[in-house]
Amino acid sequence: MRLAIALLLVAALVVLGSSEPSSRAFDVTAAAARGAGVAPAAPRPVGPTGIALSPSDPLALELQRELERAQQVYAASFRRLAGARDDAEAFAVQEDMRQQRVAMQVALLQIQAAYARRAGRNASAEAFERAIAALVAADPPRPTAPGTRGGM
Repeated sequence: MRLAIALLLVAALVVLGSSEPSSRAFDVTAAAARGAGVAPAAPRPVGPTGIALSPSDPLALELQRELERAQQVYAASFRRLAGARDDAEAFAVQEDMRQQRVAMQVALLQIQAAYARRAGRNASAEAFERAIAALVAADPPRPTAPGTRGGM
């Protein structure tokens, strides 16, 4: 369970830290192929650990789609944050971003749980579901704007 949570945190950092999380891996592959005089292979999805995933693996494709969707949502939130008119609006956007991050982690775990259950790996599915419950239970209290009750 700790490994699954650690992988999700790494995935979140990849999503939050780069607009193209796997582009570096593709650049290295393409450069190596050019040096050998070989045409580079089509890019393959790269997981949060940097391991290339099979482009035909439905689980990998679904996880990649979810990461890309979350990345677009988060980028839109950053634009909203940049345009915030005051502290209250900025705090509201930050709260939305926090909720989006948790939702992304839960979605990735739900995808993995569903695939594990369909493959008959019930113990793995249950571990993913426990990780989901832990994330939801650990959801921190919502911040309030400065100057309001409970604010900073």
